[in-house]
Amino acid sequence: MRALVTTSAPESVLDVISELLVERFEIPADEVRPDAPMRGLLTDSLMVVEMAITVHEVLGVKVEEDELRDATLAEFAGAVEARRTDR
Repeated sequence: MRALVTTSAPESVLDVISELLVERFEIPADEVRPDAPMRGLLTDSLMVVEMAITVHEVLGVKVEEDELRDATLAEFAGAVEARRTDR
């Protein structure tokens, strides 16, 4: 059986953030959908702060805690991607 994802393909920001939610924050994978509100995934303020720090460490983009609370996963990933390409 062949793997569907090759290791040479760059991961999208949405994929990276989704992986972080599942692996670091232990969010069930079936809850991590593009239309999921970030405030529903990151259920307390400590998780929001930790995600902001983690996104900065992993992707090199500073994000505000309000951005994490007010967006869906797809909207948040799009905002992070836009900042990465503006550099």
